[in-house]
Amino acid sequence: MPFRFFFSEAMNSLVRNWVMSMAAIVTVLVSMFILGLGLILFFNFQDAISDLRSKLEIEVFIKNTASQEEIDALGVEIRDMPEVKSVYFVSKEEALQRLRESLKGNEDVLDALSGNPLPPSYQITLNNPDQIEEVASRFFDHPIVDNTPGKDPPDGVKYGGETSDRVLKVTTIFLISGAGFVALLTMASILLISNTIRLSIFARRREVEIMRLVGATNWFIRWPFVIEGVATGIIGATAAALAVLLANYFLVQNVVEKMPFLFSASAVPIFRLTIFVIAGGTLLGAIGSTLALRRFLRI
Repeated sequence: MPFRFFFSEAMNSLVRNWVMSMAAIVTVLVSMFILGLGLILFFNFQDAISDLRSKLEIEVFIKNTASQEEIDALGVEIRDMPEVKSVYFVSKEEALQRLRESLKGNEDVLDALSGNPLPPSYQITLNNPDQIEEVASRFFDHPIVDNTPGKDPPDGVKYGGETSDRVLKVTTIFLISGAGFVALLTMASILLISNTIRLSIFARRREVEIMRLVGATNWFIRWPFVIEGVATGIIGATAAALAVLLANYFLVQNVVEKMPFLFSASAVPIFRLTIFVIAGGTLLGAIGSTLALRRFLRI
């Protein structure tokens, strides 16, 4: 019976102050939707970066003047490195063939070349992509690696660490900016919920006084306001969760096919994300109502 009474009082109060209630609900919806959307992008970026880093490799170009013995010795040296997962030797002929395939339709560009100027190379894959810069630096001063003197960074060693780090920096900036915006909306949500509860307390001030006089406990008076704040948060967060599900569905249906390198249908733990968004909105409602009760309900 008490819970039914508390719940009924909370719903009636939401209806009476529907303008402020709607403002609080919409603010919770927007803040939780932006947070959910940011998490969807974060999970996809993380998945794309992990996939990118797993495919990173070091390509070491060898001077055309190097002898076969020196090339073989470098191959043995590379294979003996504990960080190395696999090594593949690309001969001058294979390098030229790859270039010819990449210029398909414009092969006549190569006809102007006299001979084969492309150097042989080793393609190296590591067990741990995070060590790519450390391993690549071992070839910067190697005597048979085709580095241009005085060039910084050396151009005889190619690795994708810079690209991955750039993407990671952009993602970090995006996340920090998004977190700041969500924090502002979160504060706005809490304040709006708090003001909604404040209006409810003001509208029922005589009823509260009567309950005090007849001996009602503090929590008997407080519970309807707490439930009102939590309900505001739940309603806004549930709507936000539905919007997040629709946004994720749109991304899967329309973006994954066009940009499979950036978005993945399996990257987002959608159930946990939905629970997180609803729990976050509920927490906002609880904080907002608690703040209002402490400031405006002196019992």
